Amino acid sequence: MRNSRSNIGHLFAWRKIVGEGLGHSTVYLMAKDGSQVRAVLPLAFVKTWWGTRFFVSLPWIDYAGICADSEATAQEIAGYAESLARRRRARFVEYRSIDSIIAGAPIRNDKVTFRLELDRNPEVVWKRFDAKLRNQIRKSEKSGLTVGIFGAERIDDFYGIFCWKMRDLGTPVWGKRFFASIFDELGGSARIVLVFNRNIPIAGGLLLAFKDLLYVPSASSYNEYLKYCPNHALYWQVIKYGCENGYRLFDFGRSTWNSPTFNFKKQWVSPPIQLNWQYALAQSEAIPAMNPDNPKYKTVIAIWRKLPLWLTNFLGPKVIRNFP
Repeated sequence: MRNSRSNIGHLFAWRKIVGEGLGHSTVYLMAKDGSQVRAVLPLAFVKTWWGTRFFVSLPWIDYAGICADSEATAQEIAGYAESLARRRRARFVEYRSIDSIIAGAPIRNDKVTFRLELDRNPEVVWKRFDAKLRNQIRKSEKSGLTVGIFGAERIDDFYGIFCWKMRDLGTPVWGKRFFASIFDELGGSARIVLVFNRNIPIAGGLLLAFKDLLYVPSASSYNEYLKYCPNHALYWQVIKYGCENGYRLFDFGRSTWNSPTFNFKKQWVSPPIQLNWQYALAQSEAIPAMNPDNPKYKTVIAIWRKLPLWLTNFLGPKVIRNFP
């Protein structure tokens, strides 16, 4: 489907990634007019430990909701998704999008993303930054940090840092198989970014590319090295890579309003772009709050942060599949 609003979440490759990496079955809905594709909607069917069943488009991805050539077609495919939810006894359908697609649908507005416009010349982007941000980037360079962009061969380095950071945040980690599936299915569109201190990896990120956009949905660093500004080194390297390779936009990935990651990302580009996650409440009366930001999980998060790393690495992939 040729549509300017299609994004990386609409790739058919996610069917295998979500199935193998997260253990969810998928359904891809499509509206056609003869041979012309007019709308697509990728859906994952999630069944939690406690028996809740729902559809989401898509787990983990920030925006993979309805992509349609008109509002009428979007409403049509949404109606089919809702009837599917009722047949499968799903409590709701969650559409993750940037735009508000479905007129009148309940909506969740607590998530945003940040997109930086790139230029063929990285110096043009550099001059847009304020003095404080430029000084932090320079500090990472003066500290001797180096940055490299790699393929799947460095997943273990990235995943080790990522697991530690997720435990530190009190959040279950996705399994390494999930990230390996991304590389298996997306090939050269996926890369690993690593920041080194004396050849030791201290920060890492997953970099994805689609059309003219670069996207970092996951990034993390060890707290003990934050004084060297490793995250600044990582994002500046990605920005330069994007400029030099002809990409038009860099997406920093989603954040919750006014969270620490939100405040870090807004240094680079402002204002944020609102993410609109809409719902069809097939068997629910209110928008679900099945995410780690829900205050009722505060005690569980505190306990998780104190568990041994080997245990959170083992349990994490089994738990997180319930919170896509």
